[in-house]
Amino acid sequence: MKRALLVATVFLTTPVHATIPDHLAVKAIVGEGANQSDAALLAIASAIRNRGTLHGVYGLNSPVTRTASRNVWTRAERAWRQAKSGVDTAAGCKFFGNPADAPYFTHTLHFKPVKTIGQITFYKP
Repeated sequence: MKRALLVATVFLTTPVHATIPDHLAVKAIVGEGANQSDAALLAIASAIRNRGTLHGVYGLNSPVTRTASRNVWTRAERAWRQAKSGVDTAAGCKFFGNPADAPYFTHTLHFKPVKTIGQITFYKP
C-alpha cells in the first residue's frame, strides 16, 4: 500500500505541461495503444500531456514499439501533434489503462473512471 501511495503522490505532484521529448512521447503512445483507434491514441496523447511526464507510462518500454508498423507510428505522431495544439480528449485525465489495470486504479489508488475509448479507460483521482 505504501508503494501505491508513493506512486500516486509522485504522479499527482508532477507539474502539468512539462516538456516531454516528442520521440519518447510518440514511442509511449505506440506502446500503449498500437492496437487502438485514432480516437484512443489522441486521448492517450492528451492524458500524457496532462500528466506532464512519462514516469510510470508502461508503453515507453513496451515490446510492441519494436514491431509496430510505420502506419501506427504515423498515427501516434499525429495524435501527439493534435494533443499539443490543445485538444484534450482525455477530459483532463492524467492516468489511463487497459481492463486489467482497472482494479489497481479503482481499488488500490481509489481513482474514478471518467471515460473509456476502445480498451483504454481514463481515470482521475
